[in-house]
Amino acid sequence: MIIDYLIPGSSKNAFWLSFIVCLSACCVILFIVAPITGLSQNFGAGNDGYIQLARSIVAGDGYVFENGGPKVFNRPPMYPIFLVPVALFPENLQRYVIIFPQSLLVGFIGMLIFKIAAKLFNLATAKISLLFFLLNPWVYWNAKNPMTAILQTFLYLLFTYLVAKALFEKNNFKLILYSLSIGLSGGALVLSHAAMLPVAAFFIGIIFLVSLFKNKDRIVTAIISGLIVICLVAPWTYRNWLAFGKFIPVSGGGGLAYFNGNVHWNFMENQPQKKGETYIDASLRVLAIDGNEATATHWKGFKDIADEEIANAKMVEDIKNKPALFIKKTTSNAVEYYFPSLTYPFLAVKVKSVEQIPLTVFHLGLWICAAFGICYYRRSGLLLLAAIIFYAVWYFPFATFIGHSLYTLGTIPFLCILSAAGIISTVAKIFNLQSSISNPS
Repeated sequence: MIIDYLIPGSSKNAFWLSFIVCLSACCVILFIVAPITGLSQNFGAGNDGYIQLARSIVAGDGYVFENGGPKVFNRPPMYPIFLVPVALFPENLQRYVIIFPQSLLVGFIGMLIFKIAAKLFNLATAKISLLFFLLNPWVYWNAKNPMTAILQTFLYLLFTYLVAKALFEKNNFKLILYSLSIGLSGGALVLSHAAMLPVAAFFIGIIFLVSLFKNKDRIVTAIISGLIVICLVAPWTYRNWLAFGKFIPVSGGGGLAYFNGNVHWNFMENQPQKKGETYIDASLRVLAIDGNEATATHWKGFKDIADEEIANAKMVEDIKNKPALFIKKTTSNAVEYYFPSLTYPFLAVKVKSVEQIPLTVFHLGLWICAAFGICYYRRSGLLLLAAIIFYAVWYFPFATFIGHSLYTLGTIPFLCILSAAGIISTVAKIFNLQSSISNPS
């Protein structure tokens, strides 16, 4: 019945509800909001070049942003490969075609949210968790654009779900199936963003360490999955070595991103970003690299590997020479990651955007409810909190605030689950109701 899809009682129905809501929301944005606001039918300059890479792959031009352009080292390959079917369509149709595969990913994200919440808590928590996620408008803003956030969120959610199975599943654990699944999802996750390399290594390492003391058969899972991740990532690392003569495990861009974060604040550099200056132009000025955003970079990364090396070396030097400021910057980035309105006084260029207050309010509401969830259910709550932290922490030294919640999206599913658990338990306690959630641990 249709009510089962509106209020899903199973992960299958959660998939279909998430898929349909995402596809519908994207259609509203493209066919109703876009004509009113003047949104371009083509992808704008802010899409980070992923669709350009996919188009070049389809055209046989190689891993470049445009035919005859320099080889790219600042974008990992997973998402451009995912976009290849979209790039097969005429360019004027690609904005409309992309919402279908992106909505499928949102469907799978919704299904996993439902599965995890139902497993850790109960059916009511699963339903409310999914509702919170689908009420997040930035899901659909990302889904209509060729940006890696949706794919990365799905891969991280899938990877951590499978890792949890390896750590806690007592019965019916299929060693080969889970080993392959963890390895494949972990490798794909790493190839979706370089920041996910330490994430995959950490979680597979946890499986190995835990297996030394219990479930020793899971040692094989850790070894097989780790080898699969290495086998998936190594060819790309080798490609980078052949193309640039440098050891770049996944992708570059760390040094530039670091200084993009520096010039963003009014306390990190003697001459931070100025009004009317792009953050990349400000970073190039601070780095003393010739050129500007248009001439020295393409799609937010250096064209010349030599400039990449300069930025990386100066990043290391900056951290060594200014450890206290680095800690202050990292802390400020961590706050801005979820609550951009709170860091406004410390910005180098004080510009208010329409997203700042809604993002801050939405995230603040989730975190307040999540705090109750952690208090009521310490073991499950701390596990979910760890999943949030291990995804987010790798962004904090760089630049964290993107108006459409690009970098935070991977943490939102876990935050929604924690929030739902907190709300249900608080309401049950206030009204002295019998909660069907298991006792706090």
